[in-house]
Amino acid sequence: MQLSWDLHVHPGPSSVPRWGGGAEIQAACARAGLAGFVWKSHESHTARVCRHLPTSGPRPIGSASLNAWATPDSVRAALDDGAAWVWGPTYLDGHVGWDLPLPAMWGDFAEIIREAARPLVLATGHLGAPGRMAFAMLAGALPHCSCSITHSLYLEMDEVAALNQLGCLFEVDLYTSTRAIHDRPRTDAAKGIARLQAAGAPVYLTTDCGQKEIGDPYIFSCGMLALIASEIGDDAVMEAAVAAPRRLAEHVVGRPQ
Repeated sequence: MQLSWDLHVHPGPSSVPRWGGGAEIQAACARAGLAGFVWKSHESHTARVCRHLPTSGPRPIGSASLNAWATPDSVRAALDDGAAWVWGPTYLDGHVGWDLPLPAMWGDFAEIIREAARPLVLATGHLGAPGRMAFAMLAGALPHCSCSITHSLYLEMDEVAALNQLGCLFEVDLYTSTRAIHDRPRTDAAKGIARLQAAGAPVYLTTDCGQKEIGDPYIFSCGMLALIASEIGDDAVMEAAVAAPRRLAEHVVGRPQ
């Protein structure tokens, strides 16, 4: 069993050690049979670097980040370059932070998103609950946008229910849901996926990988998906790992001809 797309992965270069760059991630996707990936970076927008990868391989999807270094002009340029994901902030004072506030320039960023004339995914990153709701409300008001709740296993179920009512999608990544993360509660991937699906929340799986110690993200994901399927069944995992990522990817790139 394998992901159809990886809609959250971290190629290098980065301020932390990475397993490989965009070309290595694209090659790993090809070996594993993935259709493509979303290039996520804490330190930069990624649409322009995606253009340097071969068009014959799995499709790279560029993204924009709303970390503190981002400006309205840089986000607008990233969208013009083809970024299809807009990530909420993930860094605080140069390090990974959690439950972060909306960016100071959120009003400007929101206006740029409203003006976009093509499909986008607003992914909440490491925003706290007020920021997640702001992303959901904006996406819900725009026919070209979908809202993805990043690291959704950290949410309480009452917040899940409220965001589900607004049409959000719920990302479960195989990295943070299968290990201890500093300053975060420990989660259980299989139980968390089953709980979200039982509540009627649309779940999709990603790796959130790229860490040097993990190695090839798709050798890792293959093993993790098999373990999760042994607990909650193949059908539940096939929906979250294959069908749901494909639907979301096709929202921004269209269906293959």
